Amino acid sequence: MRVEIPLLLVILLLSNFVSASSVFTVEEGELWVDCNNCSIEISKNDAILANGSNYALDVDQGQIELESYGGEDYILVLPDEENWPNQRPSPMQQSDHLNIPTQILCPCELGLSLEGRITSDQPDIIHIDTVNESTHYKIDLMASSDDLLISVFAQNLTNEWLIESFEISTPVRYQSTSTSLFVQHDAVTSEEHRIFLQLETQSPRSFYSMNLSKFDTHSIHELTQPNGFVEGFGPQVISIPFNHTQEARIIGSDAIISQQLFVQENSMSNPILHQAGQSIIWAMPSTIQLELSVVTNQSWIIEYQIIDHGDGLEKIEAPAMLPQTNQTDNQSWPLLPLEKTQVSGELSLPIMDYVDVYRIETSGWDESIHLFQVVIEGDVRNLEATIWDMNQDLWIPLDSTNASFSMKSITISSQLGLGTHFLRIQLPNGSDSLPQEWGGNASVYAYTLDIHYELVDEGEEPWFPPNQEAVTWGERVRWILGIGMLLPAILLAWNLRIQRNQAAEILENKERIKWVKQRIQEVGAKQASKDLEKSLSGLALLEWEDAILSWGEPMLRHMTEGIDIAAWALDEQLTDDDSWPLLVGIKVGTDNWEIAGMRFEAPEGEPWEIKSVKPRLLSRDDEIFLDQLSAESRTFVQVNISGSAAMVSVHISGMVNEVPMAAKPSNAINRFQEEE
Repeated sequence: MRVEIPLLLVILLLSNFVSASSVFTVEEGELWVDCNNCSIEISKNDAILANGSNYALDVDQGQIELESYGGEDYILVLPDEENWPNQRPSPMQQSDHLNIPTQILCPCELGLSLEGRITSDQPDIIHIDTVNESTHYKIDLMASSDDLLISVFAQNLTNEWLIESFEISTPVRYQSTSTSLFVQHDAVTSEEHRIFLQLETQSPRSFYSMNLSKFDTHSIHELTQPNGFVEGFGPQVISIPFNHTQEARIIGSDAIISQQLFVQENSMSNPILHQAGQSIIWAMPSTIQLELSVVTNQSWIIEYQIIDHGDGLEKIEAPAMLPQTNQTDNQSWPLLPLEKTQVSGELSLPIMDYVDVYRIETSGWDESIHLFQVVIEGDVRNLEATIWDMNQDLWIPLDSTNASFSMKSITISSQLGLGTHFLRIQLPNGSDSLPQEWGGNASVYAYTLDIHYELVDEGEEPWFPPNQEAVTWGERVRWILGIGMLLPAILLAWNLRIQRNQAAEILENKERIKWVKQRIQEVGAKQASKDLEKSLSGLALLEWEDAILSWGEPMLRHMTEGIDIAAWALDEQLTDDDSWPLLVGIKVGTDNWEIAGMRFEAPEGEPWEIKSVKPRLLSRDDEIFLDQLSAESRTFVQVNISGSAAMVSVHISGMVNEVPMAAKPSNAINRFQEEE
């Protein structure tokens, strides 16, 4: 019964996993049980089959029950159904092999569990798998009832040889005896090897239980976390991002590690071996990657931590000297922010760093005063600080201020001019404290900078000539804004031109009522309605009498000094909801009409209901809100009304010179006038 299961399950049954009473399903065969300072009773169908602390038992297929007395720790080995060969095949002979899951990094939970029974004259020959140059196998013997001789053989197409063997002279109980093997690819023949496991015993018979694990070794694993815990098996390569300001600490390792640094992209440092345990690795200048090669054929665990020793907010290594000239690119010097903040840094003697120089940038008027103060705290008892006020043209210090440790910190202040200046933090005679080699054992001085800055503006505010790019973009923006401001005027002029053309067309074509009917027949009611709506704005541009003549004799007319009203009934084919389309024209006299409204009254029958208004105006029930009608203005409104009444009258009301005013024709429009 060979299955892929997590390690130790079912094979080694301990108190943490199995209670005092357990039920198992077994196949026909012989099993072996061993109990530590206790007694095991095996029964089937309530019939006791055996009882004792160490025995083998033949069982039939079905379920059995195990009951432990006096303890709960016991071993149960159920042999596999597989009948393994008793002889190894020849190198050219075909043979089926196991399918063992491949693992890379741990936790290693997958394996292949094997249980079996051998006799002194019938060994088990198990074809493990075919291997290449990066395959690694591990054998964990979990239990055996008697002595065992485990041998591992390799075969290519022509030869066979013994790789390793180990002998178990006493039974294995309640512990794991492990061995591991590693078979390299044959570099001469370039042939793959197949591996055979041979199990023998000198006893009459011996039960065994083991776990086989397969690992893919010589792989490169890229890790991105600054802190990590890595577990694996066999030779592996761990790659970690690493720069020149960092330190790698191997907190714990049970394997030999070979260290190499990638310097830039195409260069690597010489390998350095670190024994199992704790190690410290310092980056070299221009380092970009750290590779740790695990040198072992066993399982291993590595715990590491990446520590950053960079200076300033940029976390770069501060140079030890000033820029050579005022034209030198000074981006490599960490910039100290002038706003109140805290900056950290370190003098790391293992990498020959005992001087840090920071950059200070001031801006403002030419005669302004810049008051700069830094409080340096931390491991600073042996350190000194200097501020240089630089001459921006000659690039020499105009003044320098020095300070050393006093009262738990170093406090240094200076009055600076406009431009670039520098702060230096150093260990006096630091070269005498450096190690003999890079990354050697030496002190690290960590510190923090508390920055305080005050600006006093004096003199005249300077004028700075504009940047050429700003001038170019300023011109472009002015053009964009100018065109953007002209667009509404252009659109308005274009719209007025369209309206004038429409007015001229209307003036040429008299009897617009007939024109509407003709358009309905030519293009349909929907398009004719749109054409009518477009012509309303052009209609308002005509002289009042010309506009009336263009539509023909009004069906309703009301003329006074203050207002003139004309109305026409339009072809009902313009609507698709059985409403009645009307056109109403209004000409205002010499006074404005405020809060004007128009109402459509039914002299007889139910009130009218307004369905739509063009142009869009607020309406409710039978009323339209016209808002303000300006003096001498002309307004045309096309409205669709719905109702069962036969006649409609138009009523206009509003405020003229703050006096309520109304205009109502004495006659009405008959909806069925043409039919009569």
